[in-house]
Amino acid sequence: MADRHDLVVAAKAGDGDAFMDLVHLETPEAFRLSLAILRHPSDAEDALQEAFVRAWRELPRLRDAERWAAWFRRITVNAAIDTGRRKKAMRIVPLAFHEPPPASDASAGFAERDEVTRAMGHLDANDRALLALRFGHDLELPDAAAALGIPLGTAKSRLHRALGRMRKELEKVDELQRHRESPSGEAGLRVEPTPTEPGL
Repeated sequence: MADRHDLVVAAKAGDGDAFMDLVHLETPEAFRLSLAILRHPSDAEDALQEAFVRAWRELPRLRDAERWAAWFRRITVNAAIDTGRRKKAMRIVPLAFHEPPPASDASAGFAERDEVTRAMGHLDANDRALLALRFGHDLELPDAAAALGIPLGTAKSRLHRALGRMRKELEKVDELQRHRESPSGEAGLRVEPTPTEPGL
């Protein structure tokens, strides 16, 4: 298989096989990005299909094959956000009931990752996209802003706001956990036996 640059050049010229090779190369990372934004595997798959359709249609307008990675990342983010907007009206169900099933993982960090995932669920799709690009894909903030098509200053303020919101959500989880583990948190669950009188 040719490298990405050669595949992009060939696909730009209308080579469908080259584009399919690009699809196979980009799918794993693009799916992870879409899933981080949408949080539902089926929605992420829908968004990914839409992203590839858009990329195929718009590819002739990509001037520089070297810019493929950033260009396609932006298409993926936009497709995921658009998919989320369309699905939002159709799915009004509490978040807790739509968590993906936990993977088999015995590590101590799994619970923390699950809490972070739940906390991200309280953010809107744009903020989840920014966090996924910045931390999940290790992009510098200017690159994450470019992928979202927003000014750097907007990205900075959104990132600050999103991290603050996540911190509050995680603090709520910690407080609830402490309450459950404290004796006072268990008091309401105890049932004392009813004394009986002798002879009854």
